[in-house]
Amino acid sequence: MNAHFTMYKHILLPTDGSALSQKAVRSGILFAKNTGATVVGIHVIPTPHQDQLEAWMHHDPHYPERRQVLFDKFADEYLSFIANSALAEEVPCSCKMIKADEPYLAIVKAAEQLHCDLIFMASHGWKGDSAQVLGSETLKVLIHSKVPVMVHKPGPHDRV
Repeated sequence: MNAHFTMYKHILLPTDGSALSQKAVRSGILFAKNTGATVVGIHVIPTPHQDQLEAWMHHDPHYPERRQVLFDKFADEYLSFIANSALAEEVPCSCKMIKADEPYLAIVKAAEQLHCDLIFMASHGWKGDSAQVLGSETLKVLIHSKVPVMVHKPGPHDRV
């Protein structure tokens, strides 16, 4: 009997654009390719707290618009990296930008709403990995997600 069983069919790849996140994206796409899964790339743009926004607007009344243009540009770059990496490996892919107060909650919610059966994410993001513990967003996703989470810790052969 040669039944082909795929445990994961739809994998969520969150990215913050950091080098570690890009390595996780590449590994996640290869994992998807090897399991016959599709991927959904997401980038969460954190919304500023109202008190922060008011303080910044005091110095620059156009700050919200400028911030949005800049963050949208970064999101496009990060999601293009996922889409192009998936295309290069012939892995079906869609991408989505999300605006949210808490990135980890947006990741957890996206996994459920998009019917993903795995979240594949970096062990750390922009804040780095100076400690031997998981990054705060990754840890929060692990704690709150009902969807299984695979944490990517880069090895010596990972490349960006």
